[in-house]
Amino acid sequence: MTASPPSMSAQPPPPRVPRVSIGMPVYNGAVTLRSVLDSLFAQTFEDFELIVSDNASDDETEEICREYAARDARVRYVRQPRNLGAAANFGFVLREARGEYFMWAAADDTRSSDYVAVNLEFLESHPDYVASTSPVRFADGLPDGRAMGDASLDQTRPEARFLAFFDIWHANGRYYSLFRRESLVAVASISGPQYLGSDWTIILELLRDWRFHRSDAGEVVLGRGGISNSADVFRAHRSSRVELLLPFWKLTWATMHFAEDMPLRARAQLLGRLAHRNYQALVAQSKHAVHRCRGRR
Repeated sequence: MTASPPSMSAQPPPPRVPRVSIGMPVYNGAVTLRSVLDSLFAQTFEDFELIVSDNASDDETEEICREYAARDARVRYVRQPRNLGAAANFGFVLREARGEYFMWAAADDTRSSDYVAVNLEFLESHPDYVASTSPVRFADGLPDGRAMGDASLDQTRPEARFLAFFDIWHANGRYYSLFRRESLVAVASISGPQYLGSDWTIILELLRDWRFHRSDAGEVVLGRGGISNSADVFRAHRSSRVELLLPFWKLTWATMHFAEDMPLRARAQLLGRLAHRNYQALVAQSKHAVHRCRGRR
């Protein structure tokens, strides 16, 4: 008698892929972590996964993350055996994501409960936009589309989007948008070297082909704990003496590389804006250095 083939029904079903992936890189975030996680699990849109990459924290971060993972199957908690560095940890959670849409969630930032729903609805109905966010503010400040760097960039031509991006030195609130994941993964700058303004470079690379949206509804509240908000931001990103005079020179080079096919007039305008950003950074860097020297006396 010939044996019957094994039943195909015995095979486990493939894991269900959530619509949205949220990546949270964290290091010693215990002080703010619970409020951030609570804001994510309060989202009215519930079809998401949360990937938490713990960068070898030595506070209560692991305990808190395991508590939430045990409570909600949408959490995937990964504890790194050693500290990868912040940039590598941001890249790790993106690579682990499976959803069609993706957003980073810092361990000291909170979002309104309608954030994902509002911005997902926009992206679903506007295929020519790569990302959408809500008004962004610091915990002790007010929304400001220009200063926070979250205003819509919906100009038709990429050079117009680039010029609008550099209208002001801003906090790059667009970095925490809801993105189309495949487009974000394709950005070469994410795996490139880190420097002052490298987060701006990621947005600029996307702006060559896509538009960014800022919804009127919802809210993102940024914490003040990151290196970009400290007086050490220039020293932390300095890798050569050139950056003592041109703090944004790597950003300048990357921007002009992205703009090489743009009209000559637009490239000249971009170079002028970048020169001004370098001047602003030089002044700020000098002030920080003076304050640091006075503090040692």
